[in-house]
Formats: sequence, C-alpha cells, structure tokens
Amino acid sequence: MSPTQVSNFEFLLFDGYSNMVLASAMEPLRDVGLRALSATLSWSISTLDGQSVRSSSGINVTPDHAFDPAVENRTLVLVSGYRFRDLTNSTLLANLRQACRNADKVLALDTATWLLASAGVLDGHLATIHWQELDALKDHFPRVKADKARYVRSGKFITCGGASTALDMILDLIGETYGAAAAFDASSMFVYDLARQSEQGRGARKLRENGSPQILMALNVMAENVETPLTTFEIAKQVGLSERSLNRAFSREIGITPGKYFQMFRLQRARNLAEETNLSAEQIALRCGYSSAASLVRSFQDAFGQSIKEVRKPKRP
Repeated sequence: MSPTQVSNFEFLLFDGYSNMVLASAMEPLRDVGLRALSATLSWSISTLDGQSVRSSSGINVTPDHAFDPAVENRTLVLVSGYRFRDLTNSTLLANLRQACRNADKVLALDTATWLLASAGVLDGHLATIHWQELDALKDHFPRVKADKARYVRSGKFITCGGASTALDMILDLIGETYGAAAAFDASSMFVYDLARQSEQGRGARKLRENGSPQILMALNVMAENVETPLTTFEIAKQVGLSERSLNRAFSREIGITPGKYFQMFRLQRARNLAEETNLSAEQIALRCGYSSAASLVRSFQDAFGQSIKEVRKPKRP
C-alpha cells in the first residue's frame, strides 16, 4: 500500500458481541495508529441503526455512526456473538450483500461468518467460525467450504473464530499492509516474554510450547546478546543446527529469517529505551548492538517512520 493511501476500518457491532474479540482486533490497529502510521489508518464503530449495542458482558457501546452499506473503499469488520441467528432478516442480508460488493476487504469475527453465509456471499469460499458453530455452518451452508483453521482467507473475505484468532488475523493484515516492523511492534503489546512471541508471517502466531525447542533456544540466545549481536551462523551453532537449518526453521515456524527477527527485536528494544528513558542515541546504540548512533538512527527511521526524538514521551512536569 502506498504511504499516502488510507486504510479505513469499520467495525460493525451486533448485540451480544464479545468485548475480547473486538479488543483483539481493534487494539493492534490503535497501536499502529498511535505510532508512525496514523495518517494512513482510521477506524470507526457502527451499528445497524446508529444506536448503542450491548456486549455479551453487559457493556453498552455507543457507535460513531450508523452502518451504511453504500460506503466504498473500506475494510468492513463484522463482530457478532450470541443470538446471531436472530439477526438474519432480509433487510440485513441485502445490506450485507451490497456492503460486501463495495468493500475492499470483509472480516468476520466470532459468529459473524454465519451472517455472511446467510447473505450468500461466502458461497464457494473457504471460511471458518467459532468452533462451537463449525458443524452447524457445514450443515446449513453446504456451498461454503467450512474449514477448522484458526482463520481463513478467501478472496476479499477473512474469517476467524474467536479472540486469539482475531489477534492472529489482524497482526497478519497489519504486516501485509504496513510491513513486518509494524506487525512486530503491535504484537509486542500482546506478549509477556520473548519465548512466547512470534513474528508475523503465518498470522503472527505464538510459538507452540510443545514444538520448535531450537527456535526457542535461538530466541533466548538473541535476548542474551542484544548488546553484542551474533551472526546467524553463531546462533545456529549455539543451538546445534546448521545455519541453513535454522533459516529454514524460522521461515517455517515464524515466517521471517533469524537475522531479520534479531534486527527487529533489537530495534524494538531501542524503541522501548527511547520511550522510557533519557538515554542519548549513542547510549541506546551501544545497548542495542549498533556500531554507531548514525547506524541506529537510520535503521530506526526505516523501521518506525519516526526518529528517536519523535517517539520520546513528554517529560512529566
């Protein structure tokens, strides 16, 4: 996407939607918007009639506007939860068909796939839904190619079944639209330690606890050597793999090379230091394994679209 283009995300909420699902899809976008890319990203919340809706946990949300199916050039995100079968009246289905024709992309979260299937727009497409409804989706909509994957892309449609899969899906979309650095940056808001973090690529998914032990070892080696970064060959040697095997393992499990992952991890560390400390660029460069401040500044600007000075948080009075 060109830097001058704007991605407009509209979240269409229905009564009974899950706050967790909504937050999993919206918060990464908020993170991207707050950082370097705010000029190319906007989002809003709509409801069918412009009135507030109530989530499954009883929280009322007032939308920004009423849903208009005639709007073009947007990414439409449908978020429904319980009582979704009660929503499928002829007016809604006609509006969804029109909206899907006009949208750039259509995302269906949780049970919202059922609404799209009812409108007939998923005929011939692969799709998934919340796991409790997958068999019912197969039975009611034989023309939809129901899939049990965490999330599924088919044409302009992307469907997922819950909160964690919505997070995977949106991080993948961020990486595709704004680049790997933006996805890595946003994903850092939702992980607790490096061993559980995975870069974008295949949905920015978490590394499985019961698999990829050598990759987890490699991530720990990287974390322990930020100030004196190792080459991919040196990392591979420490975890008992050839350089070629480590590259293949990273590409398969994470979707990015070890060198690129290590660079992005160091840049994220540099960003954290810039935001949270008063260290100079020279000091940050030393702590993050850069040979000079100038080298860090160039890489930082390329990755985040901002200078170190621009990302520093204002000092409290």
